[in-house]
Amino acid sequence: MANSRRGGDCCLLPTEKEIEAIAWEKLAPALGDDLRTIISEVHRGEAQLIAWGNNEFFTVLRGEVAANGKELVIVAAAGKNSMPHLDTIHTQAKAQGFASVRLHTKRPEAMLRMGKRFGYEKAETILRAVL
Repeated sequence: MANSRRGGDCCLLPTEKEIEAIAWEKLAPALGDDLRTIISEVHRGEAQLIAWGNNEFFTVLRGEVAANGKELVIVAAAGKNSMPHLDTIHTQAKAQGFASVRLHTKRPEAMLRMGKRFGYEKAETILRAVL
């Protein structure tokens, strides 16, 4: 399908498969060694790969049960303009009955600064030794 929104400029819209490939490429650094595992979880329906905006921001999300009720887990996120998309994720999570949102990050200080308006605070620290 052609997109001619810019007058004489014409470009093909990416297919769903192409968008998925772009998403995994963007998410790969955040997922590290867990990339293949998370791709398998998405293909089994245990987690969801979601493209936000005009394919500018990507997330892998899954629901879990926590002590305080349903918890939405942001397994990984990558791309541009994260704040409005995080706002949408929080709004939708609340509307769907989630009691909390937890995220995994390799950059906790940056996420604590960015997530302050959502009420994020440090909840756990994970240490890993590769053998």
